[in-house]
Amino acid sequence: MARAKNTSRAVARKRTRDSQRAELLADENEQIDEEASVASTPAARPKMFQLPDFREDIRALPTVFRTRRLVWLPFGLVLIGFILRLLIFGMPVELQTWVVLYLEFFFVPQGLFAYFIAGFLAPRASYLVGGLLGVLSGALYAIAELATAALGTNIPMADAATGIVYSAFVGMILGTFAGGFAAWYRNFLRQMQDNGRRRRADKEAQERAKRRAERQESRRVVKQRPTS
Repeated sequence: MARAKNTSRAVARKRTRDSQRAELLADENEQIDEEASVASTPAARPKMFQLPDFREDIRALPTVFRTRRLVWLPFGLVLIGFILRLLIFGMPVELQTWVVLYLEFFFVPQGLFAYFIAGFLAPRASYLVGGLLGVLSGALYAIAELATAALGTNIPMADAATGIVYSAFVGMILGTFAGGFAAWYRNFLRQMQDNGRRRRADKEAQERAKRRAERQESRRVVKQRPTS
């Protein structure tokens, strides 16, 4: 009676070849992923300081207000402050304390919070948005102050106009610089996040390359091992 052929060695060799093919395919896929991640990583970092394109920013300003409705939020905060300033003396004393705090942050021309919000929300021309908000804030502040003072005194029209122009000018200067700084800080935070993602991607690529090298080394050891 013929003895059954022992196929255990052939099966083992086939399993080894299949395992090597699977590892080789995994290495190729990892290499493709690394090349794709490298290609998607920006080659050059954006400059932190650069002069704005005034002409293009002015042209894009109407689009900013039309497409980014959230930019109107700080303007609404200033208008609320104007109304509160006109009504503050008719409010309870306990409420006046909170109203004064609101006015200092969001209404007076020296209050920078509204300008910072405008600079953060504007996708472009943040300094122009901040400047416009400063003009509005300064003019409304002067009007509110003059309206309150006019209740007990007669203010010459020339002095009233001078006060409005001066407050609007101060607001424009502060709003322009504060809005531009807010945009710079927003871009700085965004670049820090991009750098963090880039470092994590580089670390993952190095770990994949290390694992691939270890698998290749293990395959070389298996191939060099003598078969009995």
